[in-house]
Amino acid sequence: MSPLGLPPIDRLSALPASVTTALQQIPEIARNTGLLREIARALGQVTADTDALPQIRRDMARVANATSLLGAMDDRMAAIEEAMPVLVEVQRHLDQLPETMGQLLTALDKLNQSVDTLQGAVEPMGRLANRVPGGKKSGATGA
Repeated sequence: MSPLGLPPIDRLSALPASVTTALQQIPEIARNTGLLREIARALGQVTADTDALPQIRRDMARVANATSLLGAMDDRMAAIEEAMPVLVEVQRHLDQLPETMGQLLTALDKLNQSVDTLQGAVEPMGRLANRVPGGKKSGATGA
């Protein structure tokens, strides 16, 4: 043995070529071993990520269930959207309704006054018509 604890050089040269080749590949094997450790860590992360998949599947099922009503709601919204022009027109007319009702009530008051005036004017004529021959009184007694 040499003072460094290594076998003498002549002994190293006596090793078979395959052993020498294998010894030369030790640094590459060490590098690959390091890569294997990184791969093992990455696989550990993949395992942790895939462990979450069942919960994600349950969450997605809840989301699908909660959003299953959106199709019907979308159909209803489309029907409302289609009716909007008519609803806007109705609303415009409804906005005018108080003013129209006010005008109508004013016109009805005037009509009531006119009927009262007309009734007052016609009443004496009705009494007169009842007094003439063939009027209501004479027709009622003649029967």
